[in-house]
Amino acid sequence: MNKVLLRWILPTSAALVFGPLVGAVVASLHDDAGSTETTLLLSSAPVMGVLALILVAAVAGIGGAITGRLTLPGTGRTFAGLVVAWAAMRTGASWDIFMSHGGTVIVPLAIEGVLVAAAAGVVVVLLVAGEGTRNARTIREDLAAALTGKSALIGLLVGVIGGGIGAYLVAVDGGRGQGMMGGVIGGVLCAVGVQLASADLPPERARLRASAAMLLLMVLSPLSLLVMPGAGAVSDAARAGTLFGPGLVQPLDWFAGILLGVPTGMAWVGSVSERAQQRVAGA
Repeated sequence: MNKVLLRWILPTSAALVFGPLVGAVVASLHDDAGSTETTLLLSSAPVMGVLALILVAAVAGIGGAITGRLTLPGTGRTFAGLVVAWAAMRTGASWDIFMSHGGTVIVPLAIEGVLVAAAAGVVVVLLVAGEGTRNARTIREDLAAALTGKSALIGLLVGVIGGGIGAYLVAVDGGRGQGMMGGVIGGVLCAVGVQLASADLPPERARLRASAAMLLLMVLSPLSLLVMPGAGAVSDAARAGTLFGPGLVQPLDWFAGILLGVPTGMAWVGSVSERAQQRVAGA
């Protein structure tokens, strides 16, 4: 089948078929009171939440890898991102969760962040492998350079700060849409920050470094509530409408940001750099 046609059909199937299916599984989770205002681990059946996460990662990773192989790598990431975005949108609203449970959910959310980060890491590797342009040895070398290079620590730190700023600017209430967009815009600014701080890094390795920074944010964002506003004040802050920023962005939101936001940030910096080079050449 024509690649151009597949580039439309496969992402559309993620948005209209596969995404809604995995989203329905996530939406079936509920807490002990029967409310659906919950997340993967904050439900009455955390094991089912873990199984839902495995399903989301499998559909996103395998489907995205196949899509990338049949079309283009960017299309594969879009497929995976749409699937994860559906799952993220079907979790509970952060404000409602914090108003009901307060600071008791911070540690479970951080643990959920660790699990989602592990699943997201597998998906990222699957997508890279699905491109078919690099063998296992090259992928290992890229990962090592992205995580252990001389500028890795600075790049990761700048990426985390950029992602946090994106969430701070967008997630100003506890609605699901703003939470997920906080993760996506956070991914854009994370990728921009990593590239600016790691100018010596090739784009593919910079993308991996930005993805690693986003994985850190999955754990750090709920833990930030221990400081702002403090575990004991989370419930009151949610009721007063003063709770905003990274703490409202759930792990699945950051996952969507890796797949949809980071590539956008990479393309943005690449486009600006290319235009600057053309101006210099013209001058």
